[in-house]
Order: sequence, then C-alpha cells, then structure tokens
Amino acid sequence: MATKDAWAALSASSIIVPANQHREAVFIQKTNSTTVALAVGEAAVAGDGIQLTQVGDSVTIRGAAARKAIYAIGDGGQGTYQEGDVTYTPGPTPATE
Repeated sequence: MATKDAWAALSASSIIVPANQHREAVFIQKTNSTTVALAVGEAAVAGDGIQLTQVGDSVTIRGAAARKAIYAIGDGGQGTYQEGDVTYTPGPTPATE
C-alpha cells in the first residue's frame, strides 16, 4: 500500500518524506503560499534545489532519487505527499460573472 501524509517545512532543513528502499516514485505538493526549497538525500538550503513557490506547485521524483529521504526548508510551508507515480493536473477555472 502506498504511503501518504502531510508535511510541514521548518526554518531549518528537516526530513518531510523518510527514505524508503522500495519506493519507485513520490509526488510532493505544496498547499500554502510559503516558498519551500526541497533537496533529495541531503539537507535543503533556502533558495537552492527544487523550489515550490505557489499553492499547488508539485514535483514527482522517480527511481533511485525517490528512495532517498526528501528534505525541505521554508518556515511555515505545508503540503502533502503520496508514494507512487501520481500526476497532478489542475481542473478548469470556473468563469466568474
């Protein structure tokens, strides 16, 4: 069964998705407006690595990199993750009158 959970980034780099030697892919999505930097297998550094800046920003990490711990930094950044090969596509924006 695939693992899924919520995560919160801190002002110091911390693990948001633990390493898993059997994982083939992990999908990470940010759910608030705080910018978050991600790193694979090493401490995250603000402004470096994978940057999630907007609500709904996401990344899928596959293969050997997906098996490593995923770190984040971004004081107050929040999101979710889901193991497995997930693709996020935003739906249509409703028209406003």
